[in-house]
Amino acid sequence: MSAYAHAEVEKFMLGDRFSCLAGRSAWRQGGITHGHYDRLGGVESARLMAQDLEAYVRSADWGPRSFTSFIATFEAPRGVDELEFERLLWQQLQLLHEHDAESHRWAEGYSSDAGSGEFAFSVAGHPFFVIGLHETHVRLGRRPPFPMLAFNSHEQFRLIKGAGMWDRLAEKIRKQDIKLQGDINPNLYEYEQLSEARRYSGRPKPADWQCPFSAREAEREAEQGSGFAAEFEPAREPELEPRLDAALDAGLDAGLDSELEAELELSASRG
Repeated sequence: MSAYAHAEVEKFMLGDRFSCLAGRSAWRQGGITHGHYDRLGGVESARLMAQDLEAYVRSADWGPRSFTSFIATFEAPRGVDELEFERLLWQQLQLLHEHDAESHRWAEGYSSDAGSGEFAFSVAGHPFFVIGLHETHVRLGRRPPFPMLAFNSHEQFRLIKGAGMWDRLAEKIRKQDIKLQGDINPNLYEYEQLSEARRYSGRPKPADWQCPFSAREAEREAEQGSGFAAEFEPAREPELEPRLDAALDAGLDAGLDSELEAELELSASRG
């Protein structure tokens, strides 16, 4: 089954309708780690994902050599609507966190409060932006053959920002989204100070939406009565920009996913 799932993910990511060409480039360069699990929102899936993501964090190269991401796909359920997918997404992340919190603290420099503008999802002490995709998604470029969660590293976003590449990426993202969908993803119009958790499922949220996720670390923060550390602003690395340029020229000329743009927007506002 895993070989079949891997082949299906490859077909999706290399297909014309997949808008995230950063992900496409990463797949071609071997930068994608893929895990296939039984059920989205399942206890056993969460246990296995916690192990796989911990191994990924330990081995991943966040440097400028290539883009990298962890992709989790699920055999079931198929064909759910956006509300049910969102419920299962947060159920999966909650269960994943319960396993992870047994041995890891929250990523330093980020809030564990899913309602905070400084929130990032943490696994193995590393901050991630999570993108949910499913077959009935309103955005054409986010319809894989089965439920999918992509874990993108905030550290990698910081390198892109530090290299001064954000403006070029944002421009390409918008052009590709308009070409594929006819308009720009409404999620991009979210206020910068709102939590990134609102964008994980891809479903537009009402202003009073409350995230169902609850982190153990939030309880620790409340007990300590202290905030979280400010993000470290990386120095611009002169040698990084030409390497990223090469990656763009190799596979990003048509654009990146609009959810990646939304996270780059958030990264820029934090800096």
